[in-house]
Amino acid sequence: MDKFIFGITGATGAGKSTVSKLFRDLGVYVADADKASRAVTQKGSLCLSEICHKFGSSVITKTGELDRKALGKIVFNDKEKLQLLNDITHKYIKSYLENEIANSTSPIAAIDGAVIIGSPVMDMCKLMVVVIADTATRIERITKRDNIDKKTAQMRVNSQMTNEEYCQYADYIIENNDEINLGECVEKIYNKIENISKK
Repeated sequence: MDKFIFGITGATGAGKSTVSKLFRDLGVYVADADKASRAVTQKGSLCLSEICHKFGSSVITKTGELDRKALGKIVFNDKEKLQLLNDITHKYIKSYLENEIANSTSPIAAIDGAVIIGSPVMDMCKLMVVVIADTATRIERITKRDNIDKKTAQMRVNSQMTNEEYCQYADYIIENNDEINLGECVEKIYNKIENISKK
């Protein structure tokens, strides 16, 4: 694959989707790891049958779809089971993303995903753009976006890596609190990535 691929990551509510859209506007092909995850776990897929084999039929609906809520309850507070789920899904997600990006026309591509770090997808990325925001801002965004209460939003925040942990893997950091000129910030990083991709 002769494309230059980088990752866009960060915790929930940091504003990855907005950053990805700005990169798209600059001509970057952005693949969504979340969409890939949904695609590989569709009814009848190999990935779904592996999940069913490991977690039991309770995670499959009567119509043969993945019951995300039921699966979420199993893995949400159990790191070993979450790791097992990731071990199953990540290889399928990586393969899906490789095909998707190979079929794109842009020479520079990005993968947008909250759990790129530590997954096989990370091996595809030549560098990492990390989007962070302070906790209060993230909780406010999550409650509005997903129509949930602050306690549930806080639990989601707690279940992910901290900003500091994300930043350890960053080549570029975007602090996406509300006062930032996000478009300008993304354009500067894009120009640097474009220069690196030509070398």
